[in-house]
Amino acid sequence: MTSADWPPSPPRSCRSPQQLLWQLASPTLPVGGYTYSEGLETLVQQGTLRDVASLECWLTAELSSGAIGVDAAVINRCLVALRAGDWALAERHDAWLVAQRGCEAMRQQQRQMGRSMLVVLRQLTADHGCPLGHWPQEAGLALAWSLAGERFQLPVAGLLEAFLFSWSANLISAAVRLVPLAARHGQQLQLRLQDPIAALAAAAPNLDPQTLWPETLGPAMAQLGHDGLYSRLFRS
Repeated sequence: MTSADWPPSPPRSCRSPQQLLWQLASPTLPVGGYTYSEGLETLVQQGTLRDVASLECWLTAELSSGAIGVDAAVINRCLVALRAGDWALAERHDAWLVAQRGCEAMRQQQRQMGRSMLVVLRQLTADHGCPLGHWPQEAGLALAWSLAGERFQLPVAGLLEAFLFSWSANLISAAVRLVPLAARHGQQLQLRLQDPIAALAAAAPNLDPQTLWPETLGPAMAQLGHDGLYSRLFRS
């Protein structure tokens, strides 16, 4: 992609960046996150995930040493590249992240959610006077989030916190339906995740994603086992 492909209109700051971050993190954002359990459905059927304590253990482990940290670091790298005008580098970071996914279902999730978020962003940014222009129809989820940050001049820490909150909220919502858990227990857990989410959002800009060695074997095996479930509610 060349600079001629980039929208001629400059990015614009929005009146309330905080409200836009809430909007991007909302489960109602139509990007399909609610259709994925990221292996939680497998764990429930195996009996490994049976209560809010086991869910909290799983999510806090992911936030401290899982692949979601790589995602956050790549979003930052993409955002830095976009703000420097190097869209090709941003695309390479995004393609590298998608390639790290352990199975095709996981790669499809990144592409589908990224593609859906681009559709939303095209409308939102056009309404705000800074359209995405000729950006490709395809992008991974990390690149889509970084595009939102670049076009609306959102703060890096806030963007990463919103992304991580969205990820955790989707999985808690899935667990409430699968285990099942009382909705209030899910909300209490979301509150307890504030510290690890904030810590990862603060650390991610200083992390090199290509030097991280996340503990992904358990989540990857859970997602790989999802296709073999007798019955299932989620796509993966």
